Amino acid sequence: MSRSTLLSFIYFALALLGLLWSWSHFIQFFRTTDGLALQLFFGAVMQNEASAGVAIDATLAGVVFSVMAVTRASRDGVKWPWLYVVATFAIGIAVAMPVYLGFRERVLAASKE
Repeated sequence: MSRSTLLSFIYFALALLGLLWSWSHFIQFFRTTDGLALQLFFGAVMQNEASAGVAIDATLAGVVFSVMAVTRASRDGVKWPWLYVVATFAIGIAVAMPVYLGFRERVLAASKE
């Protein structure tokens, strides 16, 4: 197994972990509220200084990642950069970023063959 193959596997595994870990909490929250009540969700996220700080940090990291994904996608050989932007804010940066990096590693590995 090449280094790029191993690294892409690690990125995809981390994306799955990010999806399962974060969304298990999101799903539980939405099950205990009135369904997909986004106003309640964002109110809960900003409920105290600690959670607000984490939410702001993650949002800014998502913006930075989105700029990087869109501007570097063609150079990295990664297709559909806007899909990663949508995924960042619809699913989570803990999923979108490692998926982008996993596909980037696959492109890098293929270019070395």
